[in-house]
Amino acid sequence: MMNCRIYFAVKLLAVLTFSASTTSVAAQMTKSSPSSSVISQTSPTSTKPVVVTELVEQLRTADVEKRRQIIQQLSDSRQNNSQQNIVPELLQALSDPDTLVKSGVAEVLGNLTDASVPAIPALIEMMSSTQRAIVPSGGLPGGLPSLPSLRLPSRIPIFSPSSSTEERRSPPNPPENPESLLRITAIAALGKIGLPARIAATQPLTQALQDRDPWVKLNATWALAEIGASTPLLAYWLEAIQHPNPALRRNAAQLFRDNRSLLPKVFGSEADASTTFVLLAVLKDEDEYVRDTASRALELLGTKALPGLVQALKAPEPIVRLEAAQRLGDMGGSAQSAVPNLLELLQDNGRYVPPPRKPGELFQIPLSAAIPYFRENPPAPDNPEKLVRVNAAIALGRLGDRKTIPALKNALKDNNPWMQLATAWTLFRLGQNQGLPVIGRLIQHPNVSIQYQALTQLRRYGSQSASYLLPYYKARLDSKSDDERNNAIIGIGDMGVAALDLVPKLRTILIGNRKHSPAYAATVLGQIARDTATAWQNGNLSSQQRQQAIAEFTKVLQIIQAPNARFNREPGNRVSNALNILRNGR
Repeated sequence: MMNCRIYFAVKLLAVLTFSASTTSVAAQMTKSSPSSSVISQTSPTSTKPVVVTELVEQLRTADVEKRRQIIQQLSDSRQNNSQQNIVPELLQALSDPDTLVKSGVAEVLGNLTDASVPAIPALIEMMSSTQRAIVPSGGLPGGLPSLPSLRLPSRIPIFSPSSSTEERRSPPNPPENPESLLRITAIAALGKIGLPARIAATQPLTQALQDRDPWVKLNATWALAEIGASTPLLAYWLEAIQHPNPALRRNAAQLFRDNRSLLPKVFGSEADASTTFVLLAVLKDEDEYVRDTASRALELLGTKALPGLVQALKAPEPIVRLEAAQRLGDMGGSAQSAVPNLLELLQDNGRYVPPPRKPGELFQIPLSAAIPYFRENPPAPDNPEKLVRVNAAIALGRLGDRKTIPALKNALKDNNPWMQLATAWTLFRLGQNQGLPVIGRLIQHPNVSIQYQALTQLRRYGSQSASYLLPYYKARLDSKSDDERNNAIIGIGDMGVAALDLVPKLRTILIGNRKHSPAYAATVLGQIARDTATAWQNGNLSSQQRQQAIAEFTKVLQIIQAPNARFNREPGNRVSNALNILRNGR
């Protein structure tokens, strides 16, 4: 755990240090040349210009961090007040024999996007290069291992109040270039330039799809999508996401997941039923990120994936059955043909067991949150144990076939609490309340996550769940946790007349000093008073309950309307109006 904390601390420090040091590095480069273009500093407080040729000259350094800062500074030139066009000088530098200069300048040209249109021929020529720009990289000070590459945006946007600042498109990050090949750098630059490179670059980029190097092929696939080429690309992306190299597979997944990437558009024009089977195979990948990408791609296929997904419900691997059931459920009514196979899975004991995490692999930190409060139907329960039958039960609920009710009632007897939650949720969606007593017991489960899931479902049963919810809420009115106590108060407000016995307890909260609780209690008491008066008018309140309500709400009104009270008017008005109705009869 300590190593993880050091790792994140150092990584964060590296990012912050870079942000703070860009201006200081630039301030040291202040020599000028009559024949050189200059760039104004990005800092509004800086007045010293930076000479482009000197920045390019310093790209020869083997210092990775310094090179990155120089590339960033040149790339940010478009954000400065200077209207000087630096592309001609960058083009001239592109012919430098030093591969470090070539690589850095090509990256800058890509970051300048459409301003680098004149550089397209030179970048296409660079695609034929077999050279590499090797930059030594060492570990971090103090003996810590070197950090994995941080995939930051290619350009950090700088917002200026000036309306004259030109806005350029912000392309997604290209795939990695682990061998520092110049031709990959050129391909990435063409992809960043985008649509203006389509006519000239489509043919050479298409040829690059046949390159022996899989990283060249993946970058070319990405670039062709970015320039809007009509070249078929899906097969190459599918090849990459199944490649033996795990780093390549993850990069292919990242391209698909980048919300700025144009690569997913190929699914609309090129994907067919056979694509489903490739993606189903990817669901078995050891990398969770890659698996999740395949799942999202299946979702994007829509009904094209239906035949393959139905067939996948019989796959030998639990992860495939698990994901296929979820995707079919997402299709809703259009996946009715899957109902018989999903019913069979209600008895499936399969469970997906994730492989152990590799040393040094980043982990996801679970986020704690307050109990959600749902005015509409609660969302499907979680499936943290990755049980196949849980996803099958949830999918049947989303498909909405009432013929499945008998099988679901039988599945409700399952001893697993997550299966009980899923089956009760499905039955509720189908208009059945057989799950109420099962969920009512789960609200006292020792697992807090199961408690919360049960609570969200019970709230939708209305007054039917009062015998389970009111004891639960009452026990939490004395909680030391402000969130837990206030959530309980709010929940009581939905119980209507059934909450009448809790009015004395809420009344004591009115005169307390717990954070926000008195205000919540006043609002909820107003709701209960209103609901009680309505029940009396409709003949749904006994005489004994009426007398109880009059006595309790009279005391409540005295507190809310006391001279020194600081409650809003609305709760007091509701209580007063309710008392008038209760005292004066129907």
